[in-house]
Amino acid sequence: MNYLKEINGFMRFLETTELKPTTQALWFHLMDINNNCAWKDWFTVSNSRLYSRLGVAEKTMIDHRKLLIKHGRIEYKPKGKSAGSYRIISLENTTSITPTPDEEPEKPKEEKPTRQEDKPMNPFEFFESHFGGTLNSFNAEKINQMIDDHGEAKVIEVMKEAVQKDRKSINWVSAVLYRPINKGGKQDAKGNVRRGVRKNEGQSKVTPIFGTGRLRRNV
Repeated sequence: MNYLKEINGFMRFLETTELKPTTQALWFHLMDINNNCAWKDWFTVSNSRLYSRLGVAEKTMIDHRKLLIKHGRIEYKPKGKSAGSYRIISLENTTSITPTPDEEPEKPKEEKPTRQEDKPMNPFEFFESHFGGTLNSFNAEKINQMIDDHGEAKVIEVMKEAVQKDRKSINWVSAVLYRPINKGGKQDAKGNVRRGVRKNEGQSKVTPIFGTGRLRRNV
């Protein structure tokens, strides 16, 4: 029987089982006496020796002995008027024992925390993370429209440019994305420019015939 492992096991046992201080003290005294007996399977101790060690009445010692028996920590064989025999039930091989210093448990592998920069962001998350403030419905609608017209990748690209240039404004992002509109077209999601059609394109021109009061249609 390993004294240290038994004590460690008993302390772990107390974490789930409530025993009175005197009951605990009785177990420790029995362990000490058995240690002096070179760890016999069964050893003999008189009642007077135990209750004098505990500093309690004999009946009180007997009551606490019954508790140790009830919780499966000792066995006891009375011998009439002679000293009874005790057997300590080992805790060394039970799961309640924690490893001693020479038996350190394998440490669980620490998971590397994911950095914010490593996590892919959509434009809405990027706005809240880098532009500051909570995304309101107005800005959310503008971002939605930009995604529809230019795609998420392009919107994120311009947003990053805004951060680098310290122009963290959704209006600035919009101005950059829709800049081709001022030159006569609008980019679709693939980056192609859609040119507008002139209002009079495809229509015949009408010019007056001077001196007749009639109009001539040019085809």
